Amino acid sequence: MSERVPWGAALMRLVLGIVVLAAVLWLLLRGPQTFVVDFVPWAWLTGLLGSLVANVVTALRWQLMSEAMTATRLPYGVYFHHLATTRVLGQFLPSLVVDLLGRSAGLRAAGSRESVGRLVVPLVLERVLDLVLPAVLLLWAIAVQQRIVVDAAAWASAAIVLAVFAVLAVPGLGPLATLALRVRARLARAPSSEVVPTVPRPLAARITMLSVARWIAVMVQYWGAGVGLGAVIAPLVVCAAAPLGQLAALVGITPGALGLQEGGWAGALTVLGVDAATIAVFIIATRAAMIVNFTILAAVSWPWRRAR
Repeated sequence: MSERVPWGAALMRLVLGIVVLAAVLWLLLRGPQTFVVDFVPWAWLTGLLGSLVANVVTALRWQLMSEAMTATRLPYGVYFHHLATTRVLGQFLPSLVVDLLGRSAGLRAAGSRESVGRLVVPLVLERVLDLVLPAVLLLWAIAVQQRIVVDAAAWASAAIVLAVFAVLAVPGLGPLATLALRVRARLARAPSSEVVPTVPRPLAARITMLSVARWIAVMVQYWGAGVGLGAVIAPLVVCAAAPLGQLAALVGITPGALGLQEGGWAGALTVLGVDAATIAVFIIATRAAMIVNFTILAAVSWPWRRAR
């Protein structure tokens, strides 16, 4: 499995993402819209806190899965730093390459002796988990949009959906690990004869709860970023729009799903009744937060980049 980045294709994908984003913004602002950006420090800091918590729990999940599925044993700080760094790089380079190969290469640079191909396996499993959760929540989001559940009932039903996901994901983590190995073999274009590592239920439970905690933290990040630049959207509306935006972000055709994720957000928020100008500010804010917040986290954690 090559670690080389096809720079020509990467540039074309970046340009495509910029074009798609520009098209989304043009569609939102082509009418008589008032585009106003109003910086709200406390809200932006709330979003930064969400980014910090999301990075903390996702790095811990990555470490747990890597240690369960490979022989890699590295300090937690290595995972924290390389996760934050690849979040930034993934905004400009093919996200699938950065997320899988970039993070794996980061562990090797930090001292892991496992092959990049082996280190990719827990990352594929992680990506599957992050695909299943928003897919499940999409049904809840439709119920919110249709006003089948409102206000307190909407929050309560969201908690129930997350709880059901957690319960079902624990026994499902073993089969998902098998799937991850098969996907890795397909990516490597070679048959895999590797033994699937056992995922004990206590470990599966921790990984599942970290996935739920990550989702909650990311919602805080999105909401804080939006309000931080003046896009005041109710937290329930942000959570209901997020599944479509999250699923679009996993497509990986453009760097960081640039343009695609914004299109998902725009469509979902429009259906939920948010005005076009507020949506435009919101999608710019969420993209800016990904770059600014994780650049800060990567810079602060720079001393942790290698095992000591």
